[in-house]
Formats: sequence, structure tokens, C-alpha cells
Amino acid sequence: MQKSDAASIKNINKQLVLSCIRHFEPISRSQISKRIQISKPSVSLMVEQLLLEGWIEEKGPGESTISGGRKPVQLVFNPKAAYVIGVDIGGTKVASGITCLNGEVHAYREFATGDYLSKDLFKRLQKDVSSMLKDLELSNSEILGMGIGVPGVTNVEQGIVLDAPSLKWKRYPVRKIASEYFSFPVYVENDVNTSVLGEQWLGAGKSLQNIIFISVGTGIGSGMVINGKLFRGSNFSAGEMGYLVTDYENAKSYHPTYEGYGFLESVASGSSIGHKLSAVKNQTVTAKEAFTLWKKGDESAQKVIEEAVEQLGFGIANYVSLFDPDLVIIGGGVSESFDDYKASLIEIVEHFTPQSCKIVRSTFGKEAGIVGAVALFLEEHDSIIRL
Repeated sequence: MQKSDAASIKNINKQLVLSCIRHFEPISRSQISKRIQISKPSVSLMVEQLLLEGWIEEKGPGESTISGGRKPVQLVFNPKAAYVIGVDIGGTKVASGITCLNGEVHAYREFATGDYLSKDLFKRLQKDVSSMLKDLELSNSEILGMGIGVPGVTNVEQGIVLDAPSLKWKRYPVRKIASEYFSFPVYVENDVNTSVLGEQWLGAGKSLQNIIFISVGTGIGSGMVINGKLFRGSNFSAGEMGYLVTDYENAKSYHPTYEGYGFLESVASGSSIGHKLSAVKNQTVTAKEAFTLWKKGDESAQKVIEEAVEQLGFGIANYVSLFDPDLVIIGGGVSESFDDYKASLIEIVEHFTPQSCKIVRSTFGKEAGIVGAVALFLEEHDSIIRL
């Protein structure tokens, strides 16, 4: 066996030991050996290395053995061994945060996207990151890297945003530009893909193998975890749910709410709800205001929202029939009113699908994009810590 092969196997085994501790802590050395089928001496050697590097800690003695022997020392994961920066670049705001390795957000910042979109966006982001590092008394050496979620089709291999209509970005080299401001590794992905990774890691879809995350906001997009893995498609554009056609008659005269937007998001997104109700009332009404009016019994708002929910239900029904997911998660701005239209949405989906599927609201609030971006980094970066 070559030295490189031996080193590779040793690194893989070290990852296995750390993963075992993360998932089954507190756990003893002998228990790790039994679980991952690696000899006790090898496990002990790797545990000592992990202790020295700070990835794990010892946590007192465990229970004594049946024969009354020496109590084994228990091992636990140290989530503050390193930190990851998550960034969510949206059409309205850019949110950033620093999390430890269990996804807990320790610092948060945000600024208006429009104020910096044409110039100095990453310079402004650098300012926020520096501020958070200072507050947490962290150095760059304690940061594993950065994950960035962007509302557009993204080539994650090259770190290029191929098309992001809300940002007016086409073939925008995000990773290259970000690397001019940050010294650590940077990964870039479509924001709904980062969201579904975050939900699978720590949210409503924790540990599930087949999840659909649907973001309903200015537009409509979705991220898919199929058989435990993020599904991107051959052109990185899988999950562009906003382009589904759910009404043949309306599709004949379809006009996008915004240039570059698809049929479904032009009839069922938050922006389409606002546009349609604004036209009816001859005054500007946002989606949030539309839902408020609906709850107060406004007939116009009721008609617009019910039509939107119906179209969204058709789209979700198509997904459920095609992919048979464990769970569908609704996120985005329109998810704030999920409890108000949940029953209607589920009724529509169940009417048009061969089997039922649980539909829930996203677990996370304003920090959703940050947790998802951190999950992206941990998923993509080749290090001892993996999702």
C-alpha cells in the first residue's frame, strides 16, 4: 500500500470516529470501536489526535461495567472547535451570520441589498464579517470557511451565478469576487438548495432522505434532496418550480410578473398576489397586506389569495406525484401566513396525488438562509467535518 493510500484511509477513519462521536455522544472509545468496526487501539490513537486538535472533549467517567470494572471516559463533540460564516444574498437584504459547528448562530448582521448591489456589496459584507469576528473575539484561523446562498441558477463547481433575475446578475463570478475579500474557502449555491440542506441538517427534515423545500416569496423556487443527496440536475437548474404550468387556459395569455419569471410564480407567488390585488383596488398592496385584508374578510383579497393557493397546490401535487417525498416544507415570505391557508393547500394536494404527504412550514426564521449556507459549506468542503 502506498503512503498516500494509507494516509487517505487514516483520514477517512478519523472522519468516521468524529462522526460517530457527533451522532452518539456521550460515547466511550470501546463503544466507538464496536459501532464503526475499527480496532480499539486504532480508535484510541485517533481519539487522542482529535482531542489534541480540539474537535472533541472528555466528559467525565461513564457508567461502570457489569463486572464493576473501571468506568470508561465519555467523549463529546466540541462544536466550538471552529466556526463557519453563512451568507444569504436576497433581493431585499443581505444577511450574514457566524455559527459554530452545531449550527447555532452566534452573531448576525444584515444590510439592504439595493444600497450596495451596483457597487461594493462584498466590501460591505466584509465590514459586517469583521464586526462579527471582533464581537466574538475570533480570528480568521478559527473560521473554516463561508457558504453563500443566492436567488438564482448557480454553477456550484465554479462558484458562478448563471442567472439571478432579482439581482440582475448573469454569469456573475461570486466566488472569485468574494475570494478577493476573504482568505478562507467560499462556496456558492442557489438559496433554496441551501435552505433544503439546512432543513435536512437541523430543521423539519432532519435526517430524512427525500425532502422538497419550496420557497414562496417574490418568486417561487424549490430545493430537492433525493435519496439523501441534493439534486441539482444536469444544468444546475433542477427545482425551478416557478416555471411549472398549472393552468392551461391561463397559460395561453400568460405574462410574467417580472421579466424572466415563470408561469407558476406569476400566478401564485407573493409578488403576484400583491400585483393582482393592487390592480383590483387601484392602489399598491403588498402580499403581507393582502393576507391581513383576507383575514379581515376582504372579498377581493380572498379571491386573489385563494386562486394563488390553488395554483400552488397544483404545483405541489405534481411534485408529490413525481418524487414521493417524505416531506414538503414551505418557506419564503408567504410562509408567514402558512397556518391560514394550510388546510386548503393540503386538501388540494391530497385530491390530486396518489398518496398523502406531510406539508409543514419552515423551521427557521430570519436565520434560515444563514443556517442553510453553513450547511452548504459543510456539505461541499473536504474537511474532517461533514454533514
